[in-house]
Amino acid sequence: MPESIKPHPERAALAPLIEALTQAAGEHLLEAVAAEDMDEIALRPGGLLAVIDRLRAHGFNHLLDIGGTDHHPLTPRYEISYHLIAIPLGDNLRNPGRLMNLPRIRLRVFPQDLDPVVPSLAGIWPSANWPEREIFDLFGVRFEGHPDLRRLLNPDDFVGYPLRKDFPLRGLERRFVPGGRVGAVPPVKE
Repeated sequence: MPESIKPHPERAALAPLIEALTQAAGEHLLEAVAAEDMDEIALRPGGLLAVIDRLRAHGFNHLLDIGGTDHHPLTPRYEISYHLIAIPLGDNLRNPGRLMNLPRIRLRVFPQDLDPVVPSLAGIWPSANWPEREIFDLFGVRFEGHPDLRRLLNPDDFVGYPLRKDFPLRGLERRFVPGGRVGAVPPVKE
């Protein structure tokens, strides 16, 4: 990705916002990019809450999605991406044209490899609760300050994080009896 703080011409109105976000992130900023589909800011977890506060002050009032990625064997290994949009509020609610070309932004947060921890946004946007739990369950990234950080999709006694790229394809435990008796997973000929 090319390093750039200048957005595309059709999104030139976001240029002051990108400058404000780079200042808010401070030393935690990794890069600010004007990508083809939307502008994005890459940062370390320490700058996330300051950037979110600045985005909310500029009208970004809706958290669309939170996603996790494991870039193993690259470093930084984990990436948590946030997609935000500024939905206009006010008197012009019946005009469908107001929902065209809304400003969007992507935040990419890169926690440490050995102990991935990111501040939770569940206190700001309640809709962040379950996506953060899902990322914790599948990738093992902890969200500091989350009100109920526990497994969501896997059983509580599940060992490991199945969407990590170093997780074995057949899991950590085979759930069959060696010798051919079929269980939950068919036997493997080794």
